[in-house]
Amino acid sequence: MKRIAILHTGGTFSMQSDDQGLLTPGNYALDYIQKTVPPLFNAELHQKQLFNLDSSLFRPEHWVGIANEVYATYDDFDGFVVVHGTDTMAYTAAALSFFLKNLGKPVVLTGSQLPLKMKRSDALSNLISAVEVANSSDLREVAVQFNNTVFRGNRVKKKDAWDFDAFYSPNYRTLVKLGITMEQFHNRFFRPASGVFEIDTRLDPRVLLVPIFPGFDYTSIVPAVEGGSTRGIVIEAYGSGNVPSDDPGLEALFKAAADHRVPIAVCSQSPAGKVNLRLYKVASRAEYYGLVSAVDMTREATIVKLMVALGRYADLEKIKRFMQLNIAGEKEDETSD
Repeated sequence: MKRIAILHTGGTFSMQSDDQGLLTPGNYALDYIQKTVPPLFNAELHQKQLFNLDSSLFRPEHWVGIANEVYATYDDFDGFVVVHGTDTMAYTAAALSFFLKNLGKPVVLTGSQLPLKMKRSDALSNLISAVEVANSSDLREVAVQFNNTVFRGNRVKKKDAWDFDAFYSPNYRTLVKLGITMEQFHNRFFRPASGVFEIDTRLDPRVLLVPIFPGFDYTSIVPAVEGGSTRGIVIEAYGSGNVPSDDPGLEALFKAAADHRVPIAVCSQSPAGKVNLRLYKVASRAEYYGLVSAVDMTREATIVKLMVALGRYADLEKIKRFMQLNIAGEKEDETSD
């Protein structure tokens, strides 16, 4: 009989209304689940409350806490389910995918759009499906299960704040679909290189996201680069990586970053598609200054990956190389670690 760990971190899943009718973290979920879910599975389910937070309050140290729990109990369980709020689930899933190397078991994040005790809630259904995936699938990676669909964790984005179909993966196909049966698309699964399961949670959160938009004064960011409060930048460019190449403020930012050896990664404002800095002339200035294309990574994965790169390496070229590698299936498979 398999053993599955359910790690609770809070989110809408276990919330309840306060005296003003506002949703706040509740403390009833573990008991409710213990009475309801275990009889449905031929497995031992073990629950643990790691945090009880609205996920908008999550910080990188919470990602580290989840990863450390998986690592510490890795030999005790056959799969892991992480109950998480939806707002920052994509960031946490990306972080876990980079922290946990050579995974041999599924780590499945899930949550809900309505609290467990609310009528028509999707909480119990999502949890049951996530446990089913952790218990019965052949996944060996970090994934997100929502609305009976399983996505690669570092490929997801939250697309809807109101619909139960809240997540999607714009640049990578579904891993598992749960209907009458569980359909696994094995050829899409990430297969890590053979090796011992390892953890590396080093990161530096001093990353700045800079969205490109008409009229933005990019010189306002230069002091953060020159003063050292920013160690990495993610530029969210137009389309396939285009930027206003004739903007003197943006030129000043690129030059300051180059002078202070601050890496810049470029992702796209368009959810689907990929960045190609050699396609349009307006993007060529970015390549001239040594900016790194995020290819088809999501904004969330790009930000987290740059944090991890900064935590692991001091050398600029090593940071750039790490960003170019396909570490955990987060980008088009040009190179792998």
